[in-house]
Amino acid sequence: MVNPLVRHTPDGLPSAKGPSIGLFADLEIKMINGPLLVDQEYLLDREIVGLGESRRTESMWIKTFIRSINTGEVIATTLLNTATLKDSYQLYESEAERLGKN
Repeated sequence: MVNPLVRHTPDGLPSAKGPSIGLFADLEIKMINGPLLVDQEYLLDREIVGLGESRRTESMWIKTFIRSINTGEVIATTLLNTATLKDSYQLYESEAERLGKN
């Protein structure tokens, strides 16, 4: 249930242009001063810590710091790896060319 917690915010997470097929590739959860509790509010700080690609996918790694709303202390962190299938985005080739990727 940690993944829905860190993904549920008004602004959401960065995502690929669409429509496209996204993949949940990996999730690492580290409890530092946990556990996380139900019916508790937390502050979420996110940063993109990596971008990558293979022949068929583009990947993004997002690190989230889950902090106490009262003290700011880090309770837990997550590292989420998502991927998007290049062939599932109809305009991928033209966008990649426009960005100088080809």
